[in-house]
Amino acid sequence: MRGGTAYVRCDVEDKQLHALLAHQGEVLKTSTKTRVRRLGQWAVKETHHGVASRFIGRARRRSRHPWMALNYLRRKGVRVPEPLAYIEYGRLGLVKSSAHIFQYLSFFYDVETWLSLQIREGIEGKDITAFLDGLAKAVNTLCDSGAWHADLSGKNIMTRDGTQFYFVDLDAVQLDGGYNDEKRLKNHVQLYDSFCDALSDALLVPFIQAMLPDHLDLRVWMPKVRKAQQERRTKVEAYWAKHGPPERMNPLRGFLSEHALEMEQQA
Repeated sequence: MRGGTAYVRCDVEDKQLHALLAHQGEVLKTSTKTRVRRLGQWAVKETHHGVASRFIGRARRRSRHPWMALNYLRRKGVRVPEPLAYIEYGRLGLVKSSAHIFQYLSFFYDVETWLSLQIREGIEGKDITAFLDGLAKAVNTLCDSGAWHADLSGKNIMTRDGTQFYFVDLDAVQLDGGYNDEKRLKNHVQLYDSFCDALSDALLVPFIQAMLPDHLDLRVWMPKVRKAQQERRTKVEAYWAKHGPPERMNPLRGFLSEHALEMEQQA
């Protein structure tokens, strides 16, 4: 691609990329380093790389990571936004900026918001159980892929109808290192924390059990989940007391995800 190096789907031509990127589209989010635009059924995340990151291989690999994670997870049967292209702009081996193009999930909600809206509409218990069963199966597919999502809170799982689930925020996905019980516990705490304000343990314990392998005892596991969730909540509330709550709060619960909290503390 003129002016950059493009990694694209095999059915995408160079002129199609140029035509797509030529449109201004709808700006969804901006920051000092990134801009996210919507172009029809696609989202474009453009990132400006600082001077140091242009030279450091690790930083460049981090920039490419969401593109790699999307393709890896799709090959493993995990539902994620459809990848279209990843483009690096620069010269002489230096990357000044990049653009990642992927599917925009129209009319999707994160699962916390979806459940909140359904509760307001009077969803019945059996339908909540079916929703949680489907979500557990989706999480199991992700875990079986060998990847680990370090921020598997409900805000990073999207659905349109409560039966199919798509994972987002793939910067937090680790493709190496495998999956183990320590990582499993962290994910279960994140998911439990996402729903425990709205749902009772009569629903959430079977949900956790559906994601538990045979070698783990639910009677031992659930106390660990509850304890870690309380510790997580205490940490977030302490952060709020010091820095104030986020401007936008989920209608079901307004707590920062663990990953987001860690990123804020490192900034």
